[in-house]
Amino acid sequence: MAEINNAHSITVIPYLSFMGNCEEALNTYIEAFGGEIYYISRWNEKTFESTPEQIGKVMHVEFTLGNTRMAGGDTFDDENINTAIKLMIHMDSKEDAIHTISVLSKGGTVISPLQPHPEPDDAGCGSITKDRFGYTWIITCPNPDKH
Repeated sequence: MAEINNAHSITVIPYLSFMGNCEEALNTYIEAFGGEIYYISRWNEKTFESTPEQIGKVMHVEFTLGNTRMAGGDTFDDENINTAIKLMIHMDSKEDAIHTISVLSKGGTVISPLQPHPEPDDAGCGSITKDRFGYTWIITCPNPDKH
């Protein structure tokens, strides 16, 4: 098996697809986690692929959530949407985790409320929330009762 010479310079960038609500999702995620949009392009009359409803929607966006670089865009092809991935984010405090879960759960579902992990991982807490865009977030934080 061949080895890549610059393996340490490779960065995995999660790419999230949305059905016309990418910009709404980005605003929600930045409210929940903090972050910044670095680049955004939009579908126009010359570039739309399948339906004029794409015009004005996000073709490609690059952004950060915390220190994580991510990308995404709107697609209008159901086959390109796969929300089966789970995204895990560790928050610095229980208060930050509660805020994040509150933002993500608006229009979504808290699958598992924030609670201490079982032993031997009980120094942390975790929650699972499926947001209104279809993505599942695992939110963790330190367990304040163990610190």
